Order: sequence, then structure tokens, then C-alpha cells
Amino acid sequence: FGVDAVRYYLLSAIPFAQDGTITYEDFITKYNADLANTLGNLVNRTIAMTKKYFGGIVPAPTAPEALDDELKAVALGLPAAVEKKMDTLHVADAIDEVFALLRRSNKYIDETMPWALAKDESKHARLATVLYNLLETIRVCGTLLTPFMPDTCDKMFAQIGADAACHTWESAAQWGVLPAEAAVH
Repeated sequence: FGVDAVRYYLLSAIPFAQDGTITYEDFITKYNADLANTLGNLVNRTIAMTKKYFGGIVPAPTAPEALDDELKAVALGLPAAVEKKMDTLHVADAIDEVFALLRRSNKYIDETMPWALAKDESKHARLATVLYNLLETIRVCGTLLTPFMPDTCDKMFAQIGADAACHTWESAAQWGVLPAEAAVH
């Protein structure tokens, strides 16, 4: 599973100042639910759609809709929420804050249906905006997860074309940092 997965499990599964039980079965369950399904699925789907619909180039977001505002608001509020939890040493709760945004992003995919947008040429700009928003969400979440899973997050940044300036702690509180025209891998 790798060091990052074990680190993630140990930091996220045991609540602050409480005893915890560590089992192989719980590890597998948490790994599959959080790392494979929530994080991995979001990254893989977003990268695959960016490659398929935009030739692997980060599209410019030119057709925002009201649905995007909620996603952005959650993302922009996330650094402060994570910092607040970390200040009180509630590491598992801080990680859960990030995974709440990742789960919301997966729901955003279901709500916006990029595969349907791709079938209608008049919706091309909207599709670009949806995919950009997903890539930005991955960038923000990756930045905030870096202390817990550094190798995994470095791989995510490389996949979405985020250079070092795109994943500083300060940049996590900003939207639109990932440059359009960057290449995804």
C-alpha cells in the first residue's frame, strides 16, 4: 500500500486524545473508501476527461454557473477549517475536512455530467469550466493533504500540471491558481 497510505490511515482513523483500534480489515476498508474511491476516482476521472475532451490541456474556465459557487466557497473556506483543526491537534478531523471537499467534488461530477456536456458542442465552454473547477479542487485538496501524504500529493500535482507555485499553503486559499493551458499527465 505504501507509506502514504499507512500514514493516512494512522492519522485519519484514530480520533484525537482517544484510543484507537488498528486492524487490517479497517485499513483495507478505509483505503478503498477514501484513497481509492474518493481521491483516486476523482483524480483519475478528471485527468481522463481532460485528456479526452481537451487533449490533456487544462481548459480556461469561461462559463461559470451558480452550481460552481458552492464548490468554490467550500474550497476557499477549507484552509481555515483545516488550520483550525490542526491548531487543536485534531488531525483526523482536519483530514476529514479535506475529504468532505473531495466527496463534494465527486458529487459535482454527477451534478454537472461532463460526459453529457461533451456531446453538445454548444456546451464546450461549460465543460471546460467544470473540468477546470475539478482540477482546481484537486490542487487545493492536494496542497492541504501534502503534510499527511507528501508522495501521493506530489504525484497528483504532476498529473494536473501544477508547478511548485500552484501548491503553496498560501495558494490553497485562492481560486484560479492552476494556469489554463498547463498539461495534464
